[in-house]
Amino acid sequence: MTRWTIAPDARTLLAGGRPSFLLADTVWAAFTSCTEREWDDHTELRRRQGFNAVLVSVLPIAHDRSDTASRSPYRLTGHGPDLDGGDGDYWTRASAMLGLARERGLTPLPVVLWNNFVPGTWGARATPGLVLDAERTLDLVARCVEAFAEHEPVWVVSGDDSFADSAEGTVALERYALAARELRRLDPGSLLTWHHTPTARMPAELADGPLVDLHGVQSGHDEAWASAPLELARHYRAMAVPRPVVNLEPCYEGLGWGGRSRHRREEVRRASWTGVVAGAAAGLGYGAHGVWSWHRRGAGFTAQDVHGLPFPASVAAQFEGALDAAFVREVVEAEGLLDLAEAPGLLHPEPSGALAGRTPGGVVAVYVPHPFAVRLRDVPGQAQVTTYDLARRRAEPGRLVGTGGDRWLEQPEFLGDALHVVRFR
Repeated sequence: MTRWTIAPDARTLLAGGRPSFLLADTVWAAFTSCTEREWDDHTELRRRQGFNAVLVSVLPIAHDRSDTASRSPYRLTGHGPDLDGGDGDYWTRASAMLGLARERGLTPLPVVLWNNFVPGTWGARATPGLVLDAERTLDLVARCVEAFAEHEPVWVVSGDDSFADSAEGTVALERYALAARELRRLDPGSLLTWHHTPTARMPAELADGPLVDLHGVQSGHDEAWASAPLELARHYRAMAVPRPVVNLEPCYEGLGWGGRSRHRREEVRRASWTGVVAGAAAGLGYGAHGVWSWHRRGAGFTAQDVHGLPFPASVAAQFEGALDAAFVREVVEAEGLLDLAEAPGLLHPEPSGALAGRTPGGVVAVYVPHPFAVRLRDVPGQAQVTTYDLARRRAEPGRLVGTGGDRWLEQPEFLGDALHVVRFR
């Protein structure tokens, strides 16, 4: 098996000691809803496509789910969830599922505490009967470590928290920190990250403290789906303590928002590449609407008015965007872009949303969401340009044109988004 660690540069990830891009498929409801055969088929599909990680929630996501769950790790009582009263084989079965994933090269990223189970959160207000007290929280952490530590996970402490700046928010952070400290104590060799809402910002004392190893952000699915990846990468790259940044949740392919539209692969690609070029280049999450909730045809869905009815998981698993996400990993690793940081002064201002990044070694990546020529400032001499047609997932020679200090990256001759990788000579 391959354990993930932090590279000496503090900005990139190593898998088994080698620089690697973390690419995680999202199957939050795997433990409660997948059959063994479905999990077998799905993990094999994602292995073949090029994924190397999988996001799952240890506990059911009560407020946002498909009605397909057949197992539970707890029994509800008048005093909250009883972890001794759930399905007897829940933990051994979940461990076996992660064991199969690991055999296929998929590192598990289990979310230990979705916000519904934590006091002081917006999820707790929606489902107050699910809140765990401190003792049961520690019991949950112990069960997670006992069941899953052998699979060398990257632990995700929180799920969808808002890090509210309030008395309630302080209570929630204290509970998450309790869980994080216990994870650190019981499984000191594994990395810790957190998952939060798109508008949340982790308090600096937590972000720069000992309970975080890499920043896992969610740029989300609403009106800010295209701008939030850049804003979040900028925010977390600017923290005092440098850490890898991974956009765990860009917009999901097929997910609806407000009944107005569904995110297509083009939008998922734009959110993904924007984050990577802006500095969230250590990894990426991908989600397909229907896979994350493990939806089955004819099932109900609690958030249909917001996100639209999910597609059956077997249908959503075949969405083309999964291959686009795998291509992100392929290009980033092949071109050595794992330590990209935004280079805002490199491009002349232009309205299309193009974005430039640069590695410490001087390799430049320019993401162009629309096929326009873009102008680079102060170009040092000759360069080799590779242009990637991201929709077709293929490379072709690109070109810098013009003379003098400023040069133009030539307009691509395809109608889609592109990534230019520029190496100066």
